[in-house]
Amino acid sequence: MNNGNEGFENLKEIESLKKEIALVREEAQVEKLQLQKAISHLHENIKMKDDRIRELEQINKEHQDQNGKLREEIKSIELGTVDNFRRKGVL
Repeated sequence: MNNGNEGFENLKEIESLKKEIALVREEAQVEKLQLQKAISHLHENIKMKDDRIRELEQINKEHQDQNGKLREEIKSIELGTVDNFRRKGVL
């Protein structure tokens, strides 16, 4: 048969489990906030790297354009020099 203490022990266990559940929920909330902060930090880091990639790609494109212009200028100078030497009878 049930004695009076068994009901009391069950109530104590229920209260203890409720406290445990509350602590677990609190810990889960703290961990969730920590994860959200970490994810936010990672997103910022990714955005910075994406921005830097775009910046470097733009710089690379500008350098390629300048390189192409310089090559054309060099060809023009070389042709002008060759034509100049031809006119002077050197070539």
